[in-house]
Parts: sequence; C-alpha cells; structure tokens
Amino acid sequence: MDQLVPALILLGVFLGILALMYLGWRGRGARQADLPAPDLDEPLETLDGGVEAGPFEAVYVSTVLADKPFERVVAHGLGTRSRALLSRGTGGSWRIEREGAPSFTIHGDRVLDIAAAPGMAGKVVGGDGLLVIRWQHGPDSTALDTGLRLTSRADHDLLLRKEHTS
Repeated sequence: MDQLVPALILLGVFLGILALMYLGWRGRGARQADLPAPDLDEPLETLDGGVEAGPFEAVYVSTVLADKPFERVVAHGLGTRSRALLSRGTGGSWRIEREGAPSFTIHGDRVLDIAAAPGMAGKVVGGDGLLVIRWQHGPDSTALDTGLRLTSRADHDLLLRKEHTS
C-alpha cells in the first residue's frame, strides 16, 4: 500500500505527458490544415507514360517544410512513418506507395531537387543516408522535403545518379 500512491502519481504524470503529445500533434495538424492533400492514386503509367526506375523498397521517414528539417508536416497523413515502395516515372514524377498510410504521387514538374541528407524529423542516419525529394505543393507553392531511407544503398545511389544526369 505504501507504493500504491507514488505508482498512481507516476502513472498520472505519464498519461498527462501522452495527452500533451497527442494535443500537440493534433494542433500541428490543425495549423497545417490549409495545406492541400497531395495527389493520391495517380499511377506513373497514366501520369508519365511509364516507370523509369523502381519500385524500390524504402522507409518513408517524413515530409517536412523545406529548409526546416524538424518542422514535420502531419496534415493528410504525411507525418506517418511507414514502409514504402518508391518509383520514378519517365517524366520525372515520383510515386510513393505506403503501407498503413496514404500513398501519393509527386508530379515531375513540381520536383525542385533530389539530394541526399543525413536526417530529418523522425530519422537521423548520418552521412547521406536519406534520399530527399524537394517539391512544390499547393496553390501557394509551399516547398516541402520528403525523406526516404532506401533499403539498398545501390538503389539510393542509382536514383541520385539518374537525377543528376537527366
């Protein structure tokens, strides 16, 4: 009985912290609600006429505001880390098919850059372990960075080479 009160206090503090985290996540989503949903269910065959590379196994890390690697975008499911398949279309579009979260397509004319980075909100790997797609989204052309950790380093290097030679 001596330990019941401290255990209940500790449980209350823990539940309070979880509630604050949940409220913070919802608040961030509400602040980003004006950001339109990304283009869903557009196969590369329809958009670009075919698949140039992929699908490659990857982990979708997150999407963040460009140049702000810790400002995760949580609206429309973009903040959910998940396993994914990444494909590049012949016209430069990218298809990210995610497990347990909405899949989306980034149109080739909206892609600003493809680069490698050491990390972003949700994952830090060091070196240049993340493939980062910088793209414009929405009517106000908000710049976003979408980060993926490819399962194979050879696939990562191939996609970076293809982008910088095309």
